[in-house]
Amino acid sequence: METSNEKDVKLTKGSRTLVKCMVCGEIFDSALENCPVCGVGSDFFSPVEVEAVEYKKNTEEVFVILGNGAAGVSAAEAIRERNETAVILMISNEAVISYNRPMLTKSLSTLTDVKEIAIHEENWYERNRIQNILNSQVKSIDVENKKVILEDGTQIVYDKCIYALGAECFIPPFNGAGKPRVIAIRNIADVNKIREMKSNVKNVVVIGGGVLGLEAAWEMSKSAAVTVLEVADKLMVRQLDDAAGTLMGEIIQGVGIQFRINAKIVEITGGDTVSGVKLESGEIYPADLVIVSCGVRANTNVASQSGITIDRAVVVNEKMETNAKDIYACGDCAVYNGVNYAIWPQATEMGKVAGANAAGDLLEYQQVPAALTFEGMNTALYAAGDNGKLPSKAYQTIEYRDDEKKMYEKYYFLQEKLVGAILIGDTSKMIAVGEALKEGCSYQKMRKQ
Repeated sequence: METSNEKDVKLTKGSRTLVKCMVCGEIFDSALENCPVCGVGSDFFSPVEVEAVEYKKNTEEVFVILGNGAAGVSAAEAIRERNETAVILMISNEAVISYNRPMLTKSLSTLTDVKEIAIHEENWYERNRIQNILNSQVKSIDVENKKVILEDGTQIVYDKCIYALGAECFIPPFNGAGKPRVIAIRNIADVNKIREMKSNVKNVVVIGGGVLGLEAAWEMSKSAAVTVLEVADKLMVRQLDDAAGTLMGEIIQGVGIQFRINAKIVEITGGDTVSGVKLESGEIYPADLVIVSCGVRANTNVASQSGITIDRAVVVNEKMETNAKDIYACGDCAVYNGVNYAIWPQATEMGKVAGANAAGDLLEYQQVPAALTFEGMNTALYAAGDNGKLPSKAYQTIEYRDDEKKMYEKYYFLQEKLVGAILIGDTSKMIAVGEALKEGCSYQKMRKQ
């Protein structure tokens, strides 16, 4: 029996049974009450019409997908939609089938089984003849002979290869960073570690005040005392302006979570375990568990060793092609036009384009907008676009705020066009604001709304 997060639906032009989540960009059956990827409710859904796939070409080709995250699954779906007979292999170093990674921090306090957040059930892969090769580490790619070599020596010949190895959490090199109770949440194994030690954890320090760090802090605060340490001078420094960052700090403190900005960390204290986090100032914050959320770094080692061009991530063109023949890249490990947001909508869109073009279609990647959302701590947040980040530019702004209700609404304009927005407390306008950003709504029009 299929669970509610099953996505086995036909995406056909004219269909009115599909919706798009305006938070994460996922498209799914409108019968679902919550987005299967990010968990938001139907207030954030928008009807969507998806064009039918017209390109079809059945072959006996072998498509090897390295990685089974959002980009890898999206690529596999795109290939199978166009080619019913080809062999599709997905290789992952994890022991489980593909799951919705954004839900790891969002459901940290409740998640007990990875099946709860699976992208597809196992029988979906069987029906679509997509073979998962799990617990397998990719060692190298023999570009000339078109072979993928695994750590155990296995060699897999491919006709087309899609590099979707994602990214890993960055852990700064402070002293004690390698202790067992210092964890960066990137996969289900990390969640399992935290769940196993949770009953013995009274104090948690979260290093990083971005959205994933705050999600983890909120979830852990349900069973422990939590402190958030941010090295920058405000929370979510890339997305929020000064006023919004200050307001988020007040909201965090209002639910009993401590936070500190300008926190220069020098050491994780303790012997074989963890006892605290020490700052340059000498202050020590007690901790039985340290969760690190300091961004990600693209997994590029295999690509680099294989002669594939790297610029912080694997460089691709608008078709998701790398410089190596018949090798495509997508998702958190790929960069297009210098941009790699490492977000779910970008990964799925890149994967779709990579898979379609590998199958012989002609699709071009359209860059997705960078947007951030957060729900927790008795509030909600939406931030998108350029929120006054270029000192050389003369921005126009529209601002509404209610300090008592902890509500904030601000819009940024360049040359009379909307380029950025921040909503805190009430995000019910998120869909409308997203559309306004897409069309570059005028300053005058926004003032009238």
